[in-house]
Amino acid sequence: MFNKKINEQLKLFLPDLPMIIGEASLHHDIDDLIRLYLPTKNLAVVDDVNTAAAFGGLVYKALKGNLVCEHVTLEDGVQADDETINHIRKKSGKCDALIAVGSGTISDLCKYAAHLDGKPYIVFPTAASMNGYLSASASITVKNHKTTLPASLPKAVFCDFGVITGAPPRLRKSGLGDSLARPTAQADWLLSHLLLGSKYDEQPFELLTDIEAELFDNAGGIAKTDPQTISILMKTLLLSGLGMTIAGGSYPASQGEHIIAHAYNMLKSTKNKIKAKGAFQALHGEEIGITTLYMAKLQEKLLAGKPRLATTKFNENYITNLFGDELSQEFKQAFDKKQELTNNIQSGKWDEIREKITKITLTSKQIENILRLSASPMNINAIGWNDQDFSTACAAARFTRDRFTFLDIE
Repeated sequence: MFNKKINEQLKLFLPDLPMIIGEASLHHDIDDLIRLYLPTKNLAVVDDVNTAAAFGGLVYKALKGNLVCEHVTLEDGVQADDETINHIRKKSGKCDALIAVGSGTISDLCKYAAHLDGKPYIVFPTAASMNGYLSASASITVKNHKTTLPASLPKAVFCDFGVITGAPPRLRKSGLGDSLARPTAQADWLLSHLLLGSKYDEQPFELLTDIEAELFDNAGGIAKTDPQTISILMKTLLLSGLGMTIAGGSYPASQGEHIIAHAYNMLKSTKNKIKAKGAFQALHGEEIGITTLYMAKLQEKLLAGKPRLATTKFNENYITNLFGDELSQEFKQAFDKKQELTNNIQSGKWDEIREKITKITLTSKQIENILRLSASPMNINAIGWNDQDFSTACAAARFTRDRFTFLDIE
């Protein structure tokens, strides 16, 4: 998937790029690969009960007896939060490096724990479920508030495609949902640049130009467990993460669609809801696929008209009632910062803005078709969300981040 030549080409974008190796099977090379990129005697393998069964147990077995190794297996459904970070740091305190075996949650936990302790780490992805493997940030819940924190890049990413292809279908559909955010995120980022003169970088999108089109054209392969399509998806996700690192933040892959999803999950009416054991729990990428479709429709509507800045003002009591007392002040600071930016809006012709943004987007019908072909969830009810809370999240989302998106115009 990523041979030596491709790794060298990618280093032109990011000189400190981690080594990326992908093979049909890595079962017989585990200890050699780890010794090559983590030449240390004290290692901790971190997984959860599911990824331990998928590959983590094999990694630990390959090291046991050769390297002093701690095996930290987390419970099913573990969250990437400050409490779990502290648990990992304590369990791996005597280790020199971490080995993450898993996907989104395990990757974020290990990259942030490693960052805090100044330790190197590597990743064995177990699913093509998200785009954060090569991003220098981690999504961590701190005091019930999901936030993006700076983190370290891995020394290497080792992809065993037998393991990745064999992951539950929902995981790769989640990865596709994360990939679908590129068009709406780029549109939001470009809008902010054209109206406010904020930073904007084409390089992250240049990385994806060819591979993204191939993935979306073959979306049906996601539903059919086609190994070639899943390989393309994994490559797309890795390049998307690399793009975020190049951009110095999640800007090229996370804008209005992610803000809505985060707002929904932070609502007091949803986050405090106790779910029955075995109840359906939406995956992050499933949520993003649907919020991306919402943003695509909103962007089309606004681009077709003559929009203005949204007139609704920040109401601290309203935000407190929605999200809780501990968040209202932080949200107010974020919104005030954004309002300062809007005072400096540059004059420009909306027709020119429309033309530039339309060139880099997909239509809502195209996004809908990709979701359909991949047999992914296509509406909020399919992921257990309700209409009232979703409507509230869409209206309030703009007050929760300092980014300027299509949510800030009407």
